Amino acid sequence: MAVATAMMSALPGPLAAQGPAGHVEERVTAATDTSQTYALYLPPGYSAARTWPVLFVLDPRGRALLAEKLFEDAAARLGWVVMSSYNTLSDGPPEPNVNAMNAMLASAQRLAIDPARVYLAGFSGTSRVSLEFAVRLRGHVAGVIADGGALGFALGGPETAFARDSTFAVFGTAGTRDFNYEEMLAMSERFRTTRVPYRFAAFDGPHSWPPAAMCGEALQWLELRAMVGGLRAVDSAWVRVRLSAELARAAELEASGRAVEALRLNEAIARDYARWPEAHPAVERAAALGGDPRVVRYETEAHRLAERDQRQGLELQKALERERAGREASSLENVTGKLHIVDLQKMVEHGDSLEAASARRQLARIWVWLAFYEPRAYLANGAPARALRMLEAAVAIGPIQGEGCRLLREALPAATADQRERLAGQCTDTP
Repeated sequence: MAVATAMMSALPGPLAAQGPAGHVEERVTAATDTSQTYALYLPPGYSAARTWPVLFVLDPRGRALLAEKLFEDAAARLGWVVMSSYNTLSDGPPEPNVNAMNAMLASAQRLAIDPARVYLAGFSGTSRVSLEFAVRLRGHVAGVIADGGALGFALGGPETAFARDSTFAVFGTAGTRDFNYEEMLAMSERFRTTRVPYRFAAFDGPHSWPPAAMCGEALQWLELRAMVGGLRAVDSAWVRVRLSAELARAAELEASGRAVEALRLNEAIARDYARWPEAHPAVERAAALGGDPRVVRYETEAHRLAERDQRQGLELQKALERERAGREASSLENVTGKLHIVDLQKMVEHGDSLEAASARRQLARIWVWLAFYEPRAYLANGAPARALRMLEAAVAIGPIQGEGCRLLREALPAATADQRERLAGQCTDTP
């Protein structure tokens, strides 16, 4: 994965801005590769008289403008340049993302970019790509916003490459219904162990980019970490306002009975504001909450469910491999039975809050494989009937949507009358 580190050392080399400050230019052709395009946002007051932090955004489907808009308000307030590629992709070979990243790096030389404050943001597969790029660009990338996609542990991965490195930071996030939620938590725990500066925040939602408010929170936190890591001057007034707000939020969480969330926030405050005496109450509250029997019980149960989630992921792959190895497609009932869909749905309906949330995420994982990955593979191998069986099973969990609709349209000519009836109503534009 050859990302051009030489381009990083050339930053900055500013020429005239390509559009007015405080404005997004929706499609810009890359300086060195006319096949590459990106959206460009320059914050209000932008000029070449100073340098500016830059956020490179890698959307897994090349939806440059959609992803850029999530960061725009915070970039305007904090003074960040945003470059978001139309050419990044997930679930495929690495070359498109390498080419897109290199093209944006080359184009960034035309702007007044702070070479010490380069950041990456990715979602799902491009979250993993962003973490990989950060390792390969070590010493140039100051932080990553990693949403809904983690890397497994490996020597030389971000946990070891950035161990105890105060000049680098990771803001991790995932939806509470995201099938990758547990892997994001696990990566955060490894960062804690190796003392990589990190913050994890969950949002109420599925496998998706976080809402704009959380994207703004990520940029604010990276701004704080830049001060702590010596990448920019400390603005003590700004820090104290933010610290006060975070302490108030932690107290509010505890008062409302959300003790585990309060514990996590107090721990984060203690890490991030260690040099400010005003943060000491967070240290005390974290110690007290960490010893609370209710929190201990919650953490024990959460750990058990996380292990179950990991086992389910492995068992799902084995079940799907056995299905692929079969000479003929299994019946719809066999597919849904082997994947324990009904049992998980019962847990969602009757389980306690932790178990129901875990079962919901497991169903989301099964759905994405049945509605996207498996039918895509079957269609590529000329087996539309088997693709249809996967799509039928997915409907037992939730409606076909997004890219699954394209796959359904492709497979539908091979459908039986019964299958057409069962799939009726899926994707309003599907005949």
